[in-house]
Amino acid sequence: MPVARFLALTLTIAAVGTASAQQPERRAKLPDNFDNTGASFVFSRDVFGELLTGERPAALSQKAAAPAMVASGGGMSGGTAAPGDEPASGGSDWSFITAEVIQDEVKALNLELAPIAMNIREFKGGGYAVCRRNFTELAMLFEIINKTSQDVRWKESSLAARDAFWKTADVCKVGTDQSFASVKDRALILDDMVRGSTPKFNDDGNPEATWETIADRPPLMQRLETGFDKKLKKWVASESEFRSNKSEILHEAQIIAAIGQAMKQEGFDYYDDEDYVGYCDQMHNAALDIIKAVRNDDPALAREAGGQVAAACSDCHGSYR
Repeated sequence: MPVARFLALTLTIAAVGTASAQQPERRAKLPDNFDNTGASFVFSRDVFGELLTGERPAALSQKAAAPAMVASGGGMSGGTAAPGDEPASGGSDWSFITAEVIQDEVKALNLELAPIAMNIREFKGGGYAVCRRNFTELAMLFEIINKTSQDVRWKESSLAARDAFWKTADVCKVGTDQSFASVKDRALILDDMVRGSTPKFNDDGNPEATWETIADRPPLMQRLETGFDKKLKKWVASESEFRSNKSEILHEAQIIAAIGQAMKQEGFDYYDDEDYVGYCDQMHNAALDIIKAVRNDDPALAREAGGQVAAACSDCHGSYR
């Protein structure tokens, strides 16, 4: 029958293929005039006997086992915890903001400061306010660099940089020749730091400094307004904006979380006021939820958390502005 013949042919082909696969591979024999061809200069009759020293390995064909990867905390050992995994509470834990975000923010502030620091007319025409805001944020960031356990650039000079930057921010309440000179000097140092040079400061920084001197709230509130009202609020309002701006959302949410945590530290006004601290925590925790929303691709959570940030700001301003 045709079907029977087809099955028989199929089984035969399979059997031949299996038998062929099991046959040892035949190697070509050396030519009779091998030693006279010049090939013996490159190839050897007996590699282990003529060329190699020591005993032949017992299992030459076995490959070394690949080192095992040990899972730790949801990832491989040695990895960095994703932002948003850390607990929201704890006023001294800065692990929610990554080294990359800190470094990128410092670079962005440097780019914004550079043209103002080179143009006294622009500085006196209103640029001094931008300098005050940026140098205040820089002081906050370098205090975080000093406190965090993460490996962030400029850690060795973080205290000196922090103090130099908050002092510069302090003189930028007005636009004068003296404040411009200070901005120009510090902006050049900042630019050198970003480019990889070792900074030279007049002192090493005060390890006992508190947030009362490190940062003023009004410039940080200005940065918060820029980050949330002009950027983040729009990016989390719709699914399309959310999906188009994930990396930017992740960056701004971490900065907002950092500001929320910084402004409740001892030294700020109302740091011991339960309601005020509650508003700071609400903003901080909502920003962490936005980070989680990005990681989980959850635009609904991002939109809800954005509303919580807005509510915290509105309620706080109603009571403490």
